[in-house]
Amino acid sequence: MNADPPGKLAPEPKELGKVSDKEVQLHQDGPTQSLKRNIGGLAIIGLGMSICNGWAAMSSTIVIGLAQGGTAVVLYGLIFTSAINVCLALTLGEMAAAYPSAGGQYVWSSILAGPRMKRAMSFVVGWTTIFSWITIRPYPSQVASVVIISAEVIFALVQTYQPLFVIQRWQVFLVYMAVNTASILCNLFALQRLPRMGTFFLCFSTIIFLAILITCVAAAPTHQSNEFVWGTYTNEIGWTSSFVVVVTGAVNPAYVFAGLDGAIHIAEDCRRPARAVPYALLSTVGMGFLTGFVMSVGLLYSIQDLDAATSSELPFLAIIVQATGSQAAGAVFMTAFLLVLLVSSNSVHQPTSRLIWSFARDGGLPYSAHVGSVHPTLHVPVIPLLISWTGVTILGALYVASTTVYNSIIACCIVLGNVSFAIPSVQLLLRGRKMREGRWLRLGMLGWVVNGVTVAWTAITLVMWLFPLEPDPAPADMNYSVAVLGVMAILAGLDWLAVRKSFSGPDVEDLALIEDEEPARRCSDAATMVDGSRE
Repeated sequence: MNADPPGKLAPEPKELGKVSDKEVQLHQDGPTQSLKRNIGGLAIIGLGMSICNGWAAMSSTIVIGLAQGGTAVVLYGLIFTSAINVCLALTLGEMAAAYPSAGGQYVWSSILAGPRMKRAMSFVVGWTTIFSWITIRPYPSQVASVVIISAEVIFALVQTYQPLFVIQRWQVFLVYMAVNTASILCNLFALQRLPRMGTFFLCFSTIIFLAILITCVAAAPTHQSNEFVWGTYTNEIGWTSSFVVVVTGAVNPAYVFAGLDGAIHIAEDCRRPARAVPYALLSTVGMGFLTGFVMSVGLLYSIQDLDAATSSELPFLAIIVQATGSQAAGAVFMTAFLLVLLVSSNSVHQPTSRLIWSFARDGGLPYSAHVGSVHPTLHVPVIPLLISWTGVTILGALYVASTTVYNSIIACCIVLGNVSFAIPSVQLLLRGRKMREGRWLRLGMLGWVVNGVTVAWTAITLVMWLFPLEPDPAPADMNYSVAVLGVMAILAGLDWLAVRKSFSGPDVEDLALIEDEEPARRCSDAATMVDGSRE
């Protein structure tokens, strides 16, 4: 079916009780085509925050940010990037309210494009989003990053009590694989039985955040000056231009919100997604900023020896030990922090697999009938979860083989995430911001502003965040992201050759089942009436 031409409003969902032949066929095909909607509004907010965990991200990257602009860039950069991400969240939330789907950006791009461009635009945005979700820089944000940080935390705890222990990269890989595999097993066999996991994370993470923050600030023997915390500018990366230093340094606070679209891709696991997903997006930004900012300020005031913290294997742990004067306190808090990361590693596989599943369901991957199915008893997309596990495993192997290659891959993926936000935003602006009427979130004139900010921010980051950290870098310090993008384009091109005849791009009518919160029941009733077994 063709998408609506530009300027034409998308049709409203069919009235309850009117069932299409496609819906009846879905029932006849069995329950393997739909997910179990068992996640409530508060739980999806918690799941979104477990992916974009503000205080965990800032505590893990704060010392790195000190070299790229200093405390001024860390704190004020977080304020600035939070404001930008409010615009991104509003942009995504409005489209999610109009067209809730696990596919998110590529579904919107297909619906908003004209008939000629819908297939190409949807396919490009789909692969852009998938690449951005499987990989990202080694910060606590998305799949590979959370897993690698979990492994590093474990070995940092070992070194706390065994300072002479030398960490080997293959040892990190083994722990990395253990965490990765445990996360997949949890997604396969446990998460569907634990619909309140997001709510649990929200409470547990908040308790650990408060415990670490209050203890460090209260126990620190001395505190840094206000000038150090609020006004220190440093440039240790070699660029002479302050603009380049500030913009590239802003990447650290911006990574708090990497994976912002996580709640979007869990829409089909969620009840009332048209309302719950926008709430989750905005809550993620708000809580990410609040916890990240407060934790950053507390840690900066609590640092006792900046050089020692910077040179340590895990600066966050070093700051805790310095502030409390106790290795035991550091071990306890880092163990709790590790549990937070393990829950996050479970969470990030979930939207990644749902995105792959949705793309396959629409014919975007080879063997789509198998990849785009849901296990009838586990109620999860098994093959997409295994694809997610495989992608993270490959990244782990590359991390062992070459950090240059690994960093080049993950450096471009946060940019790809922004690109996946910007393309539907451009399409929406070109349509005069006309989309489905009656949606829960309507931005009006504010929509023009937030959509424009989304596009402008993507244009800036697309250039600046692919810079090498230092001018005139050695080959080992180069940013090979452009080459990596070329490889990704080749992989997507090969997939296009395989699926070009089957992939048509979803449209509004294809979302009718997604928007119905009880499709199986409605289709079952319809099928019963069709075969005449009920009057």
